[in-house]
Amino acid sequence: MRTRAVVTFCVLLLVAGALAGTGLLRHTRGPLLPIITPMHESGSHRQAPGHSHRTDVRTLADGFEVRRLRPGQRPPQFVLVSFDGAGWSDMWEYWFDVARRVPFRFTAFLSGTYLLSDRTATAYHPPYYPAGTSEISWYSPADLPTEIAHLDRAVSEGDEIGTHFNGHFCSGAGLPSGGNTWTTADWDQELTQFFHLLTHYRSINHLPRADRLDVTPEQIHGARTPCLEGLPSQLYPALRAHGLTYDSSFSHPGLQWPQRRGGLWEIGMATFPIHGTLPDGRSGVPVTTMDYNYYFTQRGASEAGLTAADSAHDRDQVLATYRDLYHEAWRGDRAPLVLGNHFNDWNRNAYRDALARFVEETCGRPETQCITYADLVAWLEAQRPGVLRELKGTGRSSG
Repeated sequence: MRTRAVVTFCVLLLVAGALAGTGLLRHTRGPLLPIITPMHESGSHRQAPGHSHRTDVRTLADGFEVRRLRPGQRPPQFVLVSFDGAGWSDMWEYWFDVARRVPFRFTAFLSGTYLLSDRTATAYHPPYYPAGTSEISWYSPADLPTEIAHLDRAVSEGDEIGTHFNGHFCSGAGLPSGGNTWTTADWDQELTQFFHLLTHYRSINHLPRADRLDVTPEQIHGARTPCLEGLPSQLYPALRAHGLTYDSSFSHPGLQWPQRRGGLWEIGMATFPIHGTLPDGRSGVPVTTMDYNYYFTQRGASEAGLTAADSAHDRDQVLATYRDLYHEAWRGDRAPLVLGNHFNDWNRNAYRDALARFVEETCGRPETQCITYADLVAWLEAQRPGVLRELKGTGRSSG
C-alpha cells in the first residue's frame, strides 16, 4: 500500500503553495488533560455528542474535555498535526506507534479515492474529467481492507478524519481544471462524490460485511484542498452546504488565532522563517508549515545528489523550526501550531523524523495539548466572544 506514485505527483502539485511562502468512538488512546469546556452547544449539527452532567463542562466523544477560559487565564498551547491523503499502511502504523508513547492525536485528511480500487475507479465522477480520472494512483482491491482497518483504528483511538476531496486536481500544476479554477458547483460535486464514496464504499467495491468502515459523513467536520488551492468565495459555500465547520486550506503570515470567515473557522498554517541558513545561503526565509514546502525550499523537492548528511541537516533544520514556532507561540499569545504533513518518505524521511521528534518532546508538556482540528473548533466555540477578541489582540508572531 505504499503510494509512492501518489506522493510523487503530490510533490508537483504543491509547488505553488511552496512558492507562496473525525464520531462516537469505541475507546481512546488515553485521556488528554481536561483543559477545555463550553457553556453552550456548538451551532453545527456535526458537533460531536457526549456531555457530562455538569452544565459548564462538555466531554467530546474522543475524551477531550472542553471548558471556557476564566478571565485573565492563558490558553493552553495547542498543537495540531495533520496528514493529507492518509493512504500508506506503513505510515499509519508509524504514527500510531508515536501516539502510543505520548498524548498525541492527529487529523487525517482523507482522499476519497482511497476508498476505491483500480477495478472500481469509474465509480468516481470528478468535475470536468471522465469517470475514473484521478491524479493520484489507485489501490488494488487487496489494499482496501487494510486502509479501512487503519481508518477505523484512527477514529477508535481518538484521531479525526477530514476530507482532502478526491482526485487531487490542481490548476497550479498545469491541469486544465483544478482548485483555483473551480466554482462552488464544482466543489459541491467533489464533496458529494466524497460523501457518496464514504457511504457506499462496501457496495461499490463488493466488500464483505466484515470490512466495515466506522467513519460516517456526520464525523467529517473539516477540509483541506489539494495543493492548498481554491477561492474561499467559491469553496466556502460548498463546505457549509455539506455541514462542515472548518477549513485548513489557506496559510497566513506568522502565528495567528483562527478566525471565522464565511461561516467557517479558518485554521490555516503559518508562513514562518525556517531556522538558520538554507543550502543556497539564504536565511530568514518564510515557509508554510507543511513538510513538502520545507522539502521544496531546502532541496527543490528533489533528492538528486543528496547525501545522508544532507538529509540529516534538513531534518535538524526543520526540527529547529518547529521548536522556534513553539517558543514563539508559548511566549506570545499561544496561537495554535498548525503543522501540515503527508504520509511520505521524502529526503530519507527527514520530515517524518523531524515531526516525530517534535511530537515526542512536546506533546504532554505542561499546558500543551496535541489535539485534532475538531477539538480546537469545540474549544473556540466554547469561549466568550470577548475572550477570543482578547486572544487575537495580544499580538502575533513576526513570522
